[in-house]
Amino acid sequence: MKFLLKTFLFLALVIVLAVTGLVLARNTVVKVALETAVPAVTGLPLSLGKLDIGLSPSFVDLEALTLKNPSGFHGTVLLDVPKIRVDYELFGLLKGKAHLKNIELDLKQFTVVKNEKGELNLDRLRALQGTQKAQAQTPKPGPQTPAKPIPIQIDMMRLKIGKVVYVDYSSGQAVTKEFKINFDQSFQNITDLNSVSRLIILKAMMSSGMSNLVNFDIGGLEGTLTGAFSNSSKLATDAAEKGLNTLASKAGISGETAKSLGGAVSGLKNKLKNPFGS
Repeated sequence: MKFLLKTFLFLALVIVLAVTGLVLARNTVVKVALETAVPAVTGLPLSLGKLDIGLSPSFVDLEALTLKNPSGFHGTVLLDVPKIRVDYELFGLLKGKAHLKNIELDLKQFTVVKNEKGELNLDRLRALQGTQKAQAQTPKPGPQTPAKPIPIQIDMMRLKIGKVVYVDYSSGQAVTKEFKINFDQSFQNITDLNSVSRLIILKAMMSSGMSNLVNFDIGGLEGTLTGAFSNSSKLATDAAEKGLNTLASKAGISGETAKSLGGAVSGLKNKLKNPFGS
């Protein structure tokens, strides 16, 4: 989702501003800049309780971050994030590459809202970024040179989501349902900021069963999460491979049988390493 992508891009910009040392009071200045720039670009009001930027060790701490829904959804909160911790590599930024060694993303609440017109906030946000089909139907005149994104490498990201809240205004009155999911999972080798926002939406909708309740298709999100896989899946892959190899060794399996077993191991590894589908 582009709205979340833009937010994370601004968070990456926070790190860059800190590294350049353009301001001494970087925490206060960057905090105000974020609260001003994110709403202006994304249309989503943002408030931030505290921001702390460290250079040695190199980290960014954000506390009490609240991102609200776009207009037309009663000023409801989209994301309530008590804490974000980012450990980054300073010299990588100086070379023009964002190498984030670890991200701790703690979401207290993710909110899905249906307004009086029957519109979902997720559909509105998806419309803001536009689909490939829509872009193909209305091409912009003249040659276009897409902006080159900053190369990014996220070694490990831990994503926690406490609950998913559904607020339905379609009957004229707010009807609220809460789904406590206590999701806690780690992902590694993320090379695309889009994957961060997609993971949040996908895991929130899947873990709560919300996608069926509001008829929101998550299939498109599942197919785009290449380059990010669950650390628990990797552990399962390694354990399964080691177990099957040990079994083959103990049983004295060789020849064609060993080849068949090796094929089974490879197939299992591919399946577990791509738990989101192809």
